[in-house]
Amino acid sequence: MTSRSGTRDRRLLFLATMAVLIGLLVWALLRPGDPSTLAATAAPTSSATHSTPRPTPTATPGDEMPPAWLAWISGSLPSGFEADVRATSTLGTTVIVAGDTRWMTSSHDADGGVVDQPDPPFEIPIDAFAVDPGAYAPFVPESTRTQVVDALRAGEAVLGTSSAQLRHLTVGGSLTFDQTTVPVGAIVPDPVAGWSEMLVSRTVGNTLGIVDDRYMLSMPDGAMTEQRFAAVLATLIREVPVRTVAPDGSPFMRIASGVNPPVVMKSVFGEFAAYPRTDDPAYLTMSTSWYDAHIVTRSVPLLGEVTCNVALFPALIGALRDVEAAGLGGEIHTYSGCYAPRTVARSPTAPPSNHAYGAAIDINAPENPYGATPTMDPKIVRIFQGWGFLWGGKYLTPDGMHFEYGSPPP
Repeated sequence: MTSRSGTRDRRLLFLATMAVLIGLLVWALLRPGDPSTLAATAAPTSSATHSTPRPTPTATPGDEMPPAWLAWISGSLPSGFEADVRATSTLGTTVIVAGDTRWMTSSHDADGGVVDQPDPPFEIPIDAFAVDPGAYAPFVPESTRTQVVDALRAGEAVLGTSSAQLRHLTVGGSLTFDQTTVPVGAIVPDPVAGWSEMLVSRTVGNTLGIVDDRYMLSMPDGAMTEQRFAAVLATLIREVPVRTVAPDGSPFMRIASGVNPPVVMKSVFGEFAAYPRTDDPAYLTMSTSWYDAHIVTRSVPLLGEVTCNVALFPALIGALRDVEAAGLGGEIHTYSGCYAPRTVARSPTAPPSNHAYGAAIDINAPENPYGATPTMDPKIVRIFQGWGFLWGGKYLTPDGMHFEYGSPPP
């Protein structure tokens, strides 16, 4: 027979054990996390001044891009420039890269199946480069040199990995431009393809109309400084500004090295099909499906209603809120547009502007006309840059009103 005191003791022991277990469970749920977990989940503040850095993969020996100097101007390089470069021994080994926007009518996979085929007259703009295979070879890493040169000499296209993913193509696929079809012969890291969407030989480029020389890469034989390199280029290209970049001085060693190439813009803001308007070929008629999926009108601080790509609004609203919080709202006087389906500088032969993606915005345009010395308040510039925007006031041809997507906001 069990005594009352024994039963009470067992009950007390049971309750004490349960209390300990519950205490341990609460402690496990509420204990402080380790520092790495807290850092990963902490919310960013709107006053952050650094954009998210791009990851830098570790290159294995033979994969590194050979160190090359870069030179480019707005528009195309002058006639006779290539001959002048060859006669300038100071520049050493050089290659001139041609580039133009070509409009793709269809693409097919390696089995011949249709991947992209917009309904006519819609076409897809492709950022295409053309090079002499032998001249380009020294500027390609050893690990991909044979692959690239063989494909170019065979009349095939070389795609960067980003372009191949965007196109959903592998080696053996093809891209068609009206009556000309170019098979894909190689897929390489983006820098090897010059961050283009398609790299071809000069022979294929001539067939497609890729004929405008856009930039030069140079590997001088001896020591070189930025000042000396710029001085040499100034003797070859007169009366127009020249942008020179030291080896690895930009993530994009190509024309317009300071801004995102089209393949990056497409990956963030979506790729559209379009065609030039008959009344003004500098303006584009956009695909309705792309427009409906990406372009929206919203009310934002200081500016009111704006029409932009939905992917731009987090950074735009964050920047404008910070401008307002800093007491600088009175410095923003006019808003001159965000989404605008047109080409760069409203030229019929130019590629689509980032305004066509709804990924750029113009403010204070009357005080900051294109090509003039900018007057934008530096504090406003710093705030927008902190939210990942690039400022047009630093472009080779200044565009002080212009802010466009540069990197993800913090």
